[in-house]
Amino acid sequence: MKWTIPELKKLRTTANKFAYTAVFDAFLRDDDDILAVSPADITGSFQVLRDPEQFVFMVQVNITLVMACAITLADVDVPLSFETELVFGTELVDDDVLPIDGITIDLDAYLWGEILVEKPMRVVAANAYDNYSENHVTIEADEPDAANPFAKLKH
Repeated sequence: MKWTIPELKKLRTTANKFAYTAVFDAFLRDDDDILAVSPADITGSFQVLRDPEQFVFMVQVNITLVMACAITLADVDVPLSFETELVFGTELVDDDVLPIDGITIDLDAYLWGEILVEKPMRVVAANAYDNYSENHVTIEADEPDAANPFAKLKH
């Protein structure tokens, strides 16, 4: 969702809560681990701080990712629900303040980054070990010196 800075200043005291559904399908090409995403339910509120001028968004994200099982490569639904705080500012006071490009703030790109941080590194399907078996291979050497090409050299 995008807001202009004048719009946020106008709404700061009367309507500083928001709720919308975000579609992140366009961001999927950036990540090979995520196969699909459901539309995300985004809720939260914002504050406008004056000195220095900053816009603080407290956001709750609910989304379901589809990732491949690490063992069977089957699709696994991964529900995520987390809260995050995003701070935008015209002056970059520290590393936690995100820059404002022009006069608009677009939350979706930054929320996608937060989703990538929250997603698990690997997932395993509930029935992944049902048909799982390990094969152990043992290597037997007849002569220990046969594998060493320098065994016949004299000291």
